[in-house]
Amino acid sequence: MKELINISGQQFYYSTIDEVIGRSSQKEKGAVIIDESYLRQFLTEGGNMIKETCQIIVISENVDSALSLLKGINVLLIAAETFEEGARIAIFGNMLSNKVICIPKEDEKTVNEILQAMGT
Repeated sequence: MKELINISGQQFYYSTIDEVIGRSSQKEKGAVIIDESYLRQFLTEGGNMIKETCQIIVISENVDSALSLLKGINVLLIAAETFEEGARIAIFGNMLSNKVICIPKEDEKTVNEILQAMGT
């Protein structure tokens, strides 16, 4: 995971799905912004990380598929159409978590640019 920016007391990180799965044994409370194409893998291989996640923001046009995957998991699920919208939602939810892991389809440079623009 790569540390990106701190916005309003929240530390944002960029990660690939493989990096997150590699850290699945760690207990880290926080929020996750994740592209729907990675959600199934995150939920099946995420281990302790899922139990410690209090908020999942899924980048998806249709949250119905995500709902069926989250059955039985106690987490706040929010859908966003774009990464930028998901980041805004995470910032508005800063009372829920001070750590946000971003697992989008966008590359690290694009994610950093979006977050930098929001942080100014």
